[in-house]
Amino acid sequence: MAYIIIDTCIGCTACAKKCPVECIAGVRKELHVIDPSLCVDCGLCGYVCPVNAILDDTGAIAVRLKPKETRKARVDPDLCTGCVFCVDVCPYDALEMVDYDSAPGVNMVAIVHQDNCMGCNHLCTSVCIKDAIELHFLEPPAKKPPPKKAPEPVPA
Repeated sequence: MAYIIIDTCIGCTACAKKCPVECIAGVRKELHVIDPSLCVDCGLCGYVCPVNAILDDTGAIAVRLKPKETRKARVDPDLCTGCVFCVDVCPYDALEMVDYDSAPGVNMVAIVHQDNCMGCNHLCTSVCIKDAIELHFLEPPAKKPPPKKAPEPVPA
């Protein structure tokens, strides 16, 4: 079952802009529609909807996520068989096959380009036959410690 946009849609176009397969159509400030024959159930439309007007494939409201709340794919190279299913299914070209050891072209594994990964619901993980891909929350960047103040001179 594909995602569905309900009548609380305000026509902001955020979902249509984010959809990797361009299955969402509509005019600004009017109700948008998802073409179920094109929808890949990635969930990105729900992640960006400011008014929670999208129902997921189970009929529940797809909740908006802040960028720091989205997950990114990670590949365990020791489990990856190099089958390329994940590379083929990713609509954002976030996965690529690379040489894993010293024999170029023999042992290939998938790597994730984090900047391209949108953390969509489950496309890459659902096709991985060896469970080599998992979605993880990114670690927030480490905060720099405040600069140390020079000790104040003691009056004599």
